[in-house]
Amino acid sequence: MLDKRSPKKIVTEACIVEAAAQLFARHGFTATTTREIAQLANLNEVTLFRYFPRKPDLFLAALELHLGRIKLSRELQMCLAEDDDPAVVVPQIVAFVLNALVMHPELKHLLHVAGLELPEANKTIRNHLGPIFDVLCAYFKRSAAKGAIGYIEPSLATFGCIGAVAAHQIFRGLFLSEPSINLDSQEAIASYVRLCLYGMVPAPASPT
Repeated sequence: MLDKRSPKKIVTEACIVEAAAQLFARHGFTATTTREIAQLANLNEVTLFRYFPRKPDLFLAALELHLGRIKLSRELQMCLAEDDDPAVVVPQIVAFVLNALVMHPELKHLLHVAGLELPEANKTIRNHLGPIFDVLCAYFKRSAAKGAIGYIEPSLATFGCIGAVAAHQIFRGLFLSEPSINLDSQEAIASYVRLCLYGMVPAPASPT
């Protein structure tokens, strides 16, 4: 559907949303004021309210902008659809999560803010990330059914892969004075893959 707004209005709205994303990610929802967002976007607060009458709507627009940039690669989509071996798929899942964390740091902070301060953002998050989560769950369910991995509840396998990477990235600065590996290095990918795959290896058959 064509956007019937003028190019000027489209640019103005984009400037407002980008400014809001920066400030919400930096200071949180409650601590960020619409006046500060307007100043950063180089316009007055009255103009801002013409585009976004409610502050939560502005946060959701900022969150949606960044969520829309998170997509599975074509290669990973094909591997999942063709039920490739976990040894092939899991490294790509890990690389996907790492890329999202490294290339979209504001999204990480916006998700934290949403979880702590704005429960109404849950629907927006689910609409954007839910399809990715569902595809990964379905893959792990099929992999377990054919014995490629041990039986693991699909959502646990999915959260295990994503959560291990995300939690390490979030908390390593808190507990480690000198991070042992660079987040975006091949060494990091290999370490995460070993952790995920070893946790999914089928248990050996019991001796009869």
